Amino acid sequence: MNSRNRPSASLRQSLLAWLLPGVAALLVASGVASYYIASNNATEAYDRSLLNLALGLANQAQMRDGKLHFELLPQARQILLTDKYDEIRYAVYGPRGRLFSGEDGLFPERGFSAEDFVEGYVFFDNVVKGKPVRGVILVAPVEGGELTVLVSETLNKREMQVGDILLSVLVPELLLFTATIALVMSGVGAGLRPLELLRVQLARRTPVDLQPLGADAVPIELHPLVEEIDRLLERLATALDAQRHFVSDAAHQLRTPIAALLAQLESTRLETADARLDPSLASVRRLIRLVNQLLALARAEPGGMAMAPLDLRALVEAEADGWLRQALDAEIDLGFELAAAPAAGIALLLREMIGNLVDNALRYTPRGGSVTVRTGSVNGAAFVCVEDSGPGIPPEQRAQVFERFFRGDRSSGGGCGLGLAIVRRIAGQHGATVDVGESMAGGAAFMVRFSSVSDCGQGFPL
Repeated sequence: MNSRNRPSASLRQSLLAWLLPGVAALLVASGVASYYIASNNATEAYDRSLLNLALGLANQAQMRDGKLHFELLPQARQILLTDKYDEIRYAVYGPRGRLFSGEDGLFPERGFSAEDFVEGYVFFDNVVKGKPVRGVILVAPVEGGELTVLVSETLNKREMQVGDILLSVLVPELLLFTATIALVMSGVGAGLRPLELLRVQLARRTPVDLQPLGADAVPIELHPLVEEIDRLLERLATALDAQRHFVSDAAHQLRTPIAALLAQLESTRLETADARLDPSLASVRRLIRLVNQLLALARAEPGGMAMAPLDLRALVEAEADGWLRQALDAEIDLGFELAAAPAAGIALLLREMIGNLVDNALRYTPRGGSVTVRTGSVNGAAFVCVEDSGPGIPPEQRAQVFERFFRGDRSSGGGCGLGLAIVRRIAGQHGATVDVGESMAGGAAFMVRFSSVSDCGQGFPL
């Protein structure tokens, strides 16, 4: 499978997938080892108790009249053989296998060799009367021969001890496991935090900010990544600068011959009064507007200019006279409802953006119609809105009108299809949004805003 088609893996999940199973395995192994060590220690302690009991029984043997006798007094029996939890059985054999005291038949089925009694005793596991037991066989040399003492007990105390050991091991291990998992996840999160900070830093950048990130404030492991990002930003800035200069230079080179051509056509039209030159004059004027809009597009490319505090109302007021003359020539009522609209941006580009909206409205509004320009702010976010009483824009075309050279059903306005594309480009460069809806007069309403709240036209509800 092509690596591009593979789903991207989460670095956090990959780290946890590597760390958590290993940590869990280590903790489980530690718990099992602790359990067996504690269990073996408890088993050894109970085995020593059995051996001491066997030694105590062996000490009860006495020599009387040259013969070996074994007698267990009731007090000694009570002390040696009474147990709160387990049943204790014993058997004491003298020379030649004579049973001195206790129960016969306690020996396990498996036999033992002399090598098993190197230390004088051997422990065994057996089943007596259907109950598992642990026992010891002690060969004790005494005066007049040797005794074989067998003592066995059920496993109740041992099982209780195992349960206590298991609980004492399991609870701390669970707490340790929980704490370790939390520590691992916290450590992974802390280790990945520089990546998140880097992402936030990149996300907060505007399209005009192509300055290097710098590797000083990031961990050493991220230096290669940051350095490559800086090189990419440098190449991008170079490419955008080359594109912007090309468009700007081309447009500037076109303006001089086009201006000369327009002057010659106007002069010839005045001298000859030939109406056949009017279409040519209209085409040249349209070409001049196209060149001017190409220049605006070049200026709207990221990295062109720096932003500064400004007021949208002041920008509109500065350009109002030119728009009024255009409106008077078209017999359109151009009105203004201006309020303070402080924002941060590039004044040259924002004037171009608002100018394109007003020019678009004046072009598509019929004679006798009206155009209204509004500025203001809502919840601290500035907006500018341009409404007209023209034919409006069908809902199915409202998303397309911002595409370059798309004119739709409004081709009769004489535009070149770049005005609204420039509006969207400049608005995007300033972090603003552009929406199109229906004006109160039934025409189009264009809203450029920095928030989702406005009070301009029916298409923009409060």
